[in-house]
Amino acid sequence: MAFSRLSTAVVCTMVATSRADCSNAQWTQAYSPDACHMEGPTAVVKCLGKSGSQCGTRMESGSNVGIGLHTMTIKAAPGPGVVSTFYMSTNGGLYDKSCTQPWVELDFEIMGNQAGSESKIWTNMLQGTCQEHWAWITVPFDVSADYHTYAFDITTDSISWLVDGVAYRTVSTDSFPDAHAAAESSLFREFISVWGKSSAEAGEGIPEFRNALGVLDSNTNGFPLIVDYQRPSSSVVPAPAPAVVTAPAPAGVPASAPAGGAATCAGGPALWGDCSARHCCGDGATCYEKDAHFAQCRQSCTPGTHDDDELKYRNPWSCHVLTPAVRR
Repeated sequence: MAFSRLSTAVVCTMVATSRADCSNAQWTQAYSPDACHMEGPTAVVKCLGKSGSQCGTRMESGSNVGIGLHTMTIKAAPGPGVVSTFYMSTNGGLYDKSCTQPWVELDFEIMGNQAGSESKIWTNMLQGTCQEHWAWITVPFDVSADYHTYAFDITTDSISWLVDGVAYRTVSTDSFPDAHAAAESSLFREFISVWGKSSAEAGEGIPEFRNALGVLDSNTNGFPLIVDYQRPSSSVVPAPAPAVVTAPAPAGVPASAPAGGAATCAGGPALWGDCSARHCCGDGATCYEKDAHFAQCRQSCTPGTHDDDELKYRNPWSCHVLTPAVRR
């Protein structure tokens, strides 16, 4: 759903560039350039107050995509009335309320009102003219407490919604020729947005969605509410080349590619990409685990802390080699 992406206002700032928002070579922020900033690889997005006009922005990727795995790592905002989203659309990221122009859209709508020790996430596929195919998925963690990787796995005949590498929902596109064509012809763009609604503003979406969302007036968390997005590596500066391993790795922990070679997957992440969802890389690199929440396609890996990590992210790397057949 992209309803309030037309009018809401959240912002980002790219450090060490002339732009005062979260835009870079791969991502463009649509509006409100003053309520978000970059901290290392993270776009820190703020919902500034308890009205829709103070809460939200939209960012769009710079290239069309289709078949493949499309990921976003998110720490969602907590509480009623606010939504942290990752979605793909053939319609410029907007919702056609007139329902006259067909388009295809795939959604993760992460409502703070549904966060808890188990969290419900609204997933949706829109196709035709406003035809919705929605479903709740339930994940065994608080979506607002830590980072998790959300992914659309698009194949020639299906679309899956993955969270931390686990497929929670799969839809066949055999009965949806427009969704099938959008995948085959790479008609999608990737989008992220944050938006919210107060009790004084018109609700958005079908009754099930509105009732689950709640309103910002009831949100007792301190404002600004924060959403952290770690956009894919294609939209951030590549990491520096890894240091050559000079010390032996601890017993049982590989520090270089296994003898059988790295796990390679079609359409997988490239060198320095986040491989925590798929556990393989698209260009012959090796998928090394850092911790339970992050893994990266690298040429080699030294267990322990890495000086080239941002200070706030400088927790140790395990350097376990991940493969599609093994989920940690």
